[in-house]
Amino acid sequence: MHPASDMWVYLCRHGQTQWNHSKTLQGQLNSPLTELGEQQAIALGQKARQWDIEKVASSSLGRAVQTATLCAQQLNVPRSEYPLLAERHFGDWQGKPAAQLADYQQFRQIRYSQPDTRPPGRGESTNMVIERLTTGLSQLAEQEAARRILVISHGDALACLAGTFGQHKALKNGEGLALRYDQRRWHWHGWLD
Repeated sequence: MHPASDMWVYLCRHGQTQWNHSKTLQGQLNSPLTELGEQQAIALGQKARQWDIEKVASSSLGRAVQTATLCAQQLNVPRSEYPLLAERHFGDWQGKPAAQLADYQQFRQIRYSQPDTRPPGRGESTNMVIERLTTGLSQLAEQEAARRILVISHGDALACLAGTFGQHKALKNGEGLALRYDQRRWHWHGWLD
């Protein structure tokens, strides 16, 4: 299959999870959506109608799949998963309360300005996340015939990606950004309201 020219992707963060609510660092571990998170996912699906979405794609982490499923139901479109669109692996910090991790608080201050710094354990640096996410988006562009795709991913991973376009913002649950794919390159279109 040839990549669609002028493909648009609307990349959004999943709905609130139980661990978001308790401020526990998730990384690549799973935590289900809260009732608010489900409402955010449904609202995102309804909002996405204005973008003429033809397909919903997500990372394979539970919270993204759960959000994508609710969005796809609202849009009445098919859904697929791309494991490379997952959140940053936070190594030994995953599953622990963020407030109790002094090293994590220091890492938060430098993770984008020192993009090769890695969390302890099998943690990923910002550059590793960018490379993985970019590969995942390239797979999506090569494999999907749809020209308008809602992509459900994760806050830190999307912040890493946005940084490659010189854009910096901490995404709240359900917020996102838009990219256009043309001539085998991704182009920044802006933050989604």
